[in-house]
Amino acid sequence: MSERTLVRQIRRCWSRSRAFRIILAIALVYTVLRLAVQGVYLAVMLFPEQNVMGGMPGWAGVEGPMLPVDLQAYLDAAKRFQLGQDLYPTGSFTQLEGLYQYAPSFALACIPFLWLSPVAVTIIHTLLHIAAYALLYVWWGRIFRRLNLDRAGEMLAWTLPVWLIFPAFWSDLGYLNIYTITALLSTLLIDAVLNERLGWSLLWLSITLQTKPQWAFAAAVPLLLGRHRFFFKLIALTLVTYVVVVGATILVIGPAYGWQQYIDYFQFLPRLSHDFPWRGPDRGFLGYNHSIVQIVVYLLGVTPGAMRLATGIKVLLLIPLAATALRYLFQPVGRSGQDAPQIGLDLAFALYLGAFIWLDMVWEVSLGIAVFTYLLATLERHRAKILVWAIWIPYVSIDPLRLLGAVLAFGGLNTILPGPYILTDLSMHIPIVMIVILTFYALLVRRLWVSAPIHQVDSINWRLTRP
Repeated sequence: MSERTLVRQIRRCWSRSRAFRIILAIALVYTVLRLAVQGVYLAVMLFPEQNVMGGMPGWAGVEGPMLPVDLQAYLDAAKRFQLGQDLYPTGSFTQLEGLYQYAPSFALACIPFLWLSPVAVTIIHTLLHIAAYALLYVWWGRIFRRLNLDRAGEMLAWTLPVWLIFPAFWSDLGYLNIYTITALLSTLLIDAVLNERLGWSLLWLSITLQTKPQWAFAAAVPLLLGRHRFFFKLIALTLVTYVVVVGATILVIGPAYGWQQYIDYFQFLPRLSHDFPWRGPDRGFLGYNHSIVQIVVYLLGVTPGAMRLATGIKVLLLIPLAATALRYLFQPVGRSGQDAPQIGLDLAFALYLGAFIWLDMVWEVSLGIAVFTYLLATLERHRAKILVWAIWIPYVSIDPLRLLGAVLAFGGLNTILPGPYILTDLSMHIPIVMIVILTFYALLVRRLWVSAPIHQVDSINWRLTRP
């Protein structure tokens, strides 16, 4: 679906449905209001001396311009990397705020932003996030068009209001993490591997591995489709590229220091889960980490037994995906994702959700908006669609309710932690992100399992009839 086609689809929805016009108008008003709130939020942080909206609350304990927390962590890491200081903590840590969790190469890439003022770097990253999210929406239209999934393209237009209020995007805009940008990279990777574009697949996969390796799930799709030659070429070239990036980073920053930082990085990743500041029953509320482990230890306490139980639950939840993957591995379709589009996207999304079920830190489901749109377009059972809406509506209501709570409380930034803001934020008390992940995961894995034999017959017929 080209941009013009997508615009025509939206216009068609506008002309056909009065309800759509009303809902889209409300969503657009909300978007403008939310952007204004974001602007005020950044003004308060960047210009504390101007006392915008009463200035920074006293409990914040900061002086001078303050950047969004994750952007500040990236720049702090870039500064330490520039000065030859350690990027990763050598001992245990008690909080994640300001903790750098990416490869040394990403810190190197962030060094040019140190040359900019706090205002300039914040504006650039804010615009970058908005552009990435807009491109994410447009690119899924392209994917649906290339795969001839016309119904999904139509659903993309119908769900535009939902995309506008999607809480994962607005949260990411507040923290200026790279979740939205990573979701875009993952989307580009899915598009490239389904259409077997080796060069683009290599590029997007290599960039992803330098930031959030868990988002590299789409690389396994060609293997499960039976496209072994493409898969092994991609993996081999990716390994070579990764070694080249590591080597270049080490040479630029200095061999001894660069090598030590990579050693620390690979040692730090396993420790991240072990040293994570888990929230137990005594903490009052669940918090933003909605992983299986965090849910279990919040209910049962931070004990070795609870941790083992959480691991067991994760294994049990992932057994259906593993069994389904083995079924496709030993009975592959033998076609590219372009020739078997629904299987390819089902596998990509199931792997994405499975990866986040296994992770011990689950803050968001940034690609969930694309999964939501796709499921509404491809599910055949009416009850399944009702289920998707039933769990999605509370999730997308998080940001509007959060904003409303902030306005109705005491106003200004004093509503943010540790104020009454926590009372109005549904996601701090209910693991709604994991509920969404598990629901979408169950629907996709069930469909993959049930339809696998049919697809196997189709693949045999295709091999017999192709020229």
